[in-house]
Amino acid sequence: MEELREIFRLIDRLMAGCDIDYLELKSKEIDEKFFEDYLNQRIVNSFLFNFSKIQDKIGAKLFKKVLYVQKEIDSENTNMRDVLNLLEKLEVIESATDWDRVREIRNILSHGYPFSLLERIENIHLAMDGYEIIKKIYLNLKSYIS
Repeated sequence: MEELREIFRLIDRLMAGCDIDYLELKSKEIDEKFFEDYLNQRIVNSFLFNFSKIQDKIGAKLFKKVLYVQKEIDSENTNMRDVLNLLEKLEVIESATDWDRVREIRNILSHGYPFSLLERIENIHLAMDGYEIIKKIYLNLKSYIS
């Protein structure tokens, strides 16, 4: 149980930073001129870094640990598809496809830094949409465990 609490604490810290960056990005017009300000680039980099870390921690550790602690699975070696289907059945996530979408966004972001400003802008918006999904999933996990 202590390991689970530590995972939640770590994700909470990552989310606190991600929330700040997310709100900052939401308040700005993200266009070609946006990238002229180096501070904006730093905010984007911080947001994308935290988004990726949060997605990694939830997918690689938290889902299985929560289900294991709640005695929904016998082993943390359960495959991810079964974990997602069970989380959907337990209504912790609305749909397994929500997590698939977050993973797809994460994969898009991890395949290099696009040279096209339009593609970079699109990726930022994708990540922001993904963060909204991931935050909802995370809050549902917290509610489920308590």
